[in-house]
Amino acid sequence: MKNNVLTFSDHSRHFKDCIYVYPVVSRRSQGVSLGINLNINNACNWRCVYCQVEGLVRGKPERIDLPRLKFELDMMLDWIVNGKFIQEYAPVSLRRFNDICLSGNGESTLSEDFVTVCEIIAELRQKYSIGTDVKTVLISNGSEILKENVQQGLKIIAENNGELWFKIDRANPSAINLVNQVSIDINGVIKRLELASSLCKTYVQSCWFQVDEIEPTAELVTEFVALMLQLKPYIAGVLLYSTARNPALAEGNNISQVSPEFLTNLAGQIAAHGIMVKNYV
Repeated sequence: MKNNVLTFSDHSRHFKDCIYVYPVVSRRSQGVSLGINLNINNACNWRCVYCQVEGLVRGKPERIDLPRLKFELDMMLDWIVNGKFIQEYAPVSLRRFNDICLSGNGESTLSEDFVTVCEIIAELRQKYSIGTDVKTVLISNGSEILKENVQQGLKIIAENNGELWFKIDRANPSAINLVNQVSIDINGVIKRLELASSLCKTYVQSCWFQVDEIEPTAELVTEFVALMLQLKPYIAGVLLYSTARNPALAEGNNISQVSPEFLTNLAGQIAAHGIMVKNYV
């Protein structure tokens, strides 16, 4: 059982006796984020080298115990909205409820129960009269956006003060293969993001890190900035961050946090094109 104040370095998916729902404090949320993990079997269709999931496997999540998930989310929202959860567990500077976030141990949109979970979030937001100061966030690699059920879920998220944080870590296929360990076509990424942005407010989320203590190359930065400029009509902004915790995967054992100067420089190059950027080391 976890009885200590939440920290940036601890994003454990286990809180009290919950299976699916877990609270964290996040650099990006600047407050309490209530996470929902649909991938309790640690299954994902990507294998990002910076991933912090122990025992990550390729595959899809198991079916969700929907009554259990609803009970956990209901209990946690009651504790946060009507109880003293934030006073007891959040650091003094982060005592605010920022979001309900679909972000677990793999790609949430792979779940066959994705739409129903989105409906549960909507129902409980209404039950607790959660307003526009609390967002609904989906963090996704965007791979499943062309599927009708995922689009349906995105629409529900959008109706509930929702945002999609669409993962794009690099802008050329070989670099993507090294970082995310998948083979994908950039034009396909652009197509999926354009579609997603027509359904839900969409940000690009991008992780940058050192490899063998060497910062990413100027070429990688230039390519990424050019892609963000191409996506400018479709995105609300870009969220840049670096690794805060040690990766769990063996292939990530040579990566480390970039310097604040690197992220500030990258953010500046993107912002120079009139794109909103936030960066977190």
